Amino acid sequence: WRASRWRLARQLLAESTILAAIGGAAGVLLTLWSLDAIRALAPPGVSRFQETQIDMRALMFTAFTAVAAGVLVGVWPAWRISRAASLSLALHEVGGRGSSDGAGRQRTRSGLVITQVALAIVLLAGAGLTLKSFWHAQQEPLGFDPHGVVSISISLPPARYDTEEKQRTFWTQLIDRAHRIPGVEAAAVGNNIPFDESEWDSSFHLTGTPPDKPGAEPSAEVNMVSPDYFRVLGMPILRGRTFGPEDAPDRPHAVIIDQSFADKYFGDRDPIGQHIDDNQVEDRNAPPLTVVGVVPRTRNEAPGEENVEKLKMVEMYLCSVQYAQNDNKLVLRTKLSDVGGIVAAVKRELHALDPDQPLGKVTTMDEAVASSLATRRLMMTLLGSFALLALVLASVGLYGVMALTVTQRTRELGIRMALGAARANIFRLVLGHGMSLIAFGVGVGLIGAIAVGRALMSLLYNVGALDAGAVMTAVLSLGIIALIACWIPARRATRVDPIVALREE
Repeated sequence: WRASRWRLARQLLAESTILAAIGGAAGVLLTLWSLDAIRALAPPGVSRFQETQIDMRALMFTAFTAVAAGVLVGVWPAWRISRAASLSLALHEVGGRGSSDGAGRQRTRSGLVITQVALAIVLLAGAGLTLKSFWHAQQEPLGFDPHGVVSISISLPPARYDTEEKQRTFWTQLIDRAHRIPGVEAAAVGNNIPFDESEWDSSFHLTGTPPDKPGAEPSAEVNMVSPDYFRVLGMPILRGRTFGPEDAPDRPHAVIIDQSFADKYFGDRDPIGQHIDDNQVEDRNAPPLTVVGVVPRTRNEAPGEENVEKLKMVEMYLCSVQYAQNDNKLVLRTKLSDVGGIVAAVKRELHALDPDQPLGKVTTMDEAVASSLATRRLMMTLLGSFALLALVLASVGLYGVMALTVTQRTRELGIRMALGAARANIFRLVLGHGMSLIAFGVGVGLIGAIAVGRALMSLLYNVGALDAGAVMTAVLSLGIIALIACWIPARRATRVDPIVALREE
């Protein structure tokens, strides 16, 4: 039967549209499957991620874009095949004879491959930067042992606990009851514990030193803790002592500072026995705080964030018995892997003290530390996924161009071999063409990688905008995959039969 030009054009359009529709459907399915992963990796404090759904308007737009892309891709070859000259050329080439395509089309295909390689380099470098940043953040010392630590938020109503004595009595009794729960090794309270999504800092003044200029006062994080707090968190006392019975409410107030405080403000002097003005009370003539101990510096939030961690604030600890508060975190240390039984026991003990007192948020310190890195983990996963996809697309595109090039240059390669060219030379010729495209793409991609690195600086920790390790890993990864994509067509080129090529000529 006879096919009209329009029928041939419609066939090409239909084929490209069907392929585009299949690809769009696969993309939608992948999106649906990835939603759960995004929700799981999202920062817990950002509710928008948990509310993410597939919007029907966005879905319809995606479907329309996929179909439109298929139509646009199919229009050009359909138009070409409908032309009389193209039909004559197609008939002339029947029989398997390869032909060299036009220089313009070859440049277009090469340009597309270079673009794919450049984008792959950009995404791979970005993924490498976020991966290295995430690794540095995970390796940053915490200053305490988070394993086996459980935190429970408890907030006392001011109406019932309207005096410091009532607050002090409640926390003392709760700590004593919690300590007797089977499986609990130590119990304490703290007001500003690490990774509790809260911040309490205050200015301070070293007693006996000249007053600071207004607005230039030094600041420190403040945490009011009970005596066993450092034992719960596994923090050693580097110098001096922890809080004890001698730190009663009617005794001179004590303070424990961290090592960074001692290094920055006392230098070579022994900080034990030094004094800091007490600005936590309304009495401006109150006796100063006496430094009684030094503990390691703790990392209280995700490193590098726009918070006290980036400011590297020093920290001082006050005794909760001397500074009673309504809001505290009950922190427990246990070796039990399942803390559900301990939490239930704490709830019973809490209701034994006050039947109307609710239990607040319960979390393990390991969960809190992991949650603080959720934003970096999400960014690393997304960039890594896009980089992997770009790597696959670049490899497929490069393989397609090289395979088409070998097919179109079959006669040329056969003639070269008939005239004495060694198969190794043919292999190097084809492989060299592919590697030149890779080299151009890598060069362009490195420029884009610098720009992406600078754009990601606010999300990176302890990594430069152009990290040599991340860039070299990106280039090496792409180079290996691209070399394989070029190797296969180059090997096929060495199998061209020169006799067949000469006969066709």
